[in-house]
Amino acid sequence: MSEALPADSPGVPGAVPRVGAGLEETPRVGRPRDPRVDTAVHAATLELLVESGYQATTVQAIAQRAGVSAPTVYRRWANKAEIVEESVFPSGLLAPETLTGDIISDLQPYCLLILRHLSSPAVRAAIPGLLTEYQTNPAMWQRVVERSVTPMRNGFAAFATRAGGRPVADLDAVFDVMLGALFTRALNVGAADAEEFARQVSLVVTTALDPDSVSRP
Repeated sequence: MSEALPADSPGVPGAVPRVGAGLEETPRVGRPRDPRVDTAVHAATLELLVESGYQATTVQAIAQRAGVSAPTVYRRWANKAEIVEESVFPSGLLAPETLTGDIISDLQPYCLLILRHLSSPAVRAAIPGLLTEYQTNPAMWQRVVERSVTPMRNGFAAFATRAGGRPVADLDAVFDVMLGALFTRALNVGAADAEEFARQVSLVVTTALDPDSVSRP
């Protein structure tokens, strides 16, 4: 008797397309892991978050969509929360660039990029579930801070130093105000009027970094 094909196999009616079909990895000592597996798992995770939400995005569903086995996934990540976190909060997101020499002009695209990223459907679907995970697993929260938030904080501080000016508040506090405003806006409103909101946040941050550069009415 021939063995039935799995439901997600190519050519089977109603099959669910798999992001990385054919990427199954056989562990070998000393052999580097295939980076395409990471890419496929991240892509599958983002798709499932949008389609099904955080709770229904299981390791088994991610593995099936990515075209790999659950053991392959568990060799790289301890649990679903780690996969989701890495997928929606990639390390080294960005830092402001000193392009024009005008603080508000350089900050606005930076704020807009953060807001648009946080407003994406996958990120908005993931954040409530991740916040719950962070409440019960402080070590996980510390990891995302070190991997994503701290590099952004350092990049912002370097930008403020290059820009000169006379900050009227602690740079860490200014960064927290900026990121907190963008995070809250993304969760509550999404990307609507993103450009105008990014401009307003940039104005607030510029006023804190260099009040003399902000024209008065």
